[in-house]
Amino acid sequence: MLKRVKQDYKFNQKRNYKLTTPCCNTNNKDGKFINYIDLPDIYGYCYSCGKTNLPPSIFTDNNNNEYIWNPVLNKYEKTATNSVATKQQQQSNNVANNNTIQTKTPIKYIPKPKIWETYNSSNENNLLLYLRETYGDKAVDIVKESYFIGTNYDGGTIFWNINKNLLVQKSKISYYKSNGKRTNKFKVPYKNEDGYFSCLFGEHLIDDNKKGEQVIILVESEKTAIVGAINLPKYTWLAYGGLNGLTDSKASPLIGHRVLIIPDISNKATEVMNKKIVHLKKLGIDISIWDMTNGKTDEQLKKEGIYNDDLEDYFRKIKSS
Repeated sequence: MLKRVKQDYKFNQKRNYKLTTPCCNTNNKDGKFINYIDLPDIYGYCYSCGKTNLPPSIFTDNNNNEYIWNPVLNKYEKTATNSVATKQQQQSNNVANNNTIQTKTPIKYIPKPKIWETYNSSNENNLLLYLRETYGDKAVDIVKESYFIGTNYDGGTIFWNINKNLLVQKSKISYYKSNGKRTNKFKVPYKNEDGYFSCLFGEHLIDDNKKGEQVIILVESEKTAIVGAINLPKYTWLAYGGLNGLTDSKASPLIGHRVLIIPDISNKATEVMNKKIVHLKKLGIDISIWDMTNGKTDEQLKKEGIYNDDLEDYFRKIKSS
């Protein structure tokens, strides 16, 4: 049996205002993301979205060997060297008081009736109303049902994270204007620290019986995935939820599948995914990328008015041309 090493995280009162937050992928100029002392900047707490980003938990065996949990391989892996945190913990008088833990942190799931409460809301959210006006009721009814798109009591659009076993892992509530543009407001009511972890938006649409046949398209935002499904329904559209949202745990259900990833139109988004693809291929994912920048710099893209555009912007410009 392994024991979790108690790690004491303390907030660094000196904020990094130049940081791009790992959770929201926004500039931290408002200081809402606060880091932990003596840890890389990606670890901390975000007061904007309520997400806590912690380093992997460390576990030790009876011989004081260190292990971390690998969610992709679904097992513990021995670390190369013991960490400072472990050595400090071994010197502590409280080591004997640590409880032996299970080999995996329990994961909680959201009751399915929660989905139907929001799905059957009498007043639909702005995003659905915009999509109906733009693409028609028939197409929107299909994607609403496919992705179980809900409406929050305050008008927010609820995107449910449902895994391949049809278990509801998490939800994200985004807010849109009547023109379909997203505002900066969003909520994540079910927290990681409470046992609710995100998966790919649309993961429940992956069919493992069609590996090599089903073409899965990965995009950054949930709205882009929905619009993609309306325009090109022969493909399976999923969203990884932000520039740095494609973690190994989210990617693991894609192993053995054919995947095309389409980042938003910016050099940064494309570079992040080009680097990520090398690792994803090693995991066993048949993945490629569509670079919509066409080799142009961000400055050129800004001059053309397409910098940071997503696939919906692309579809709209094709139809208007």
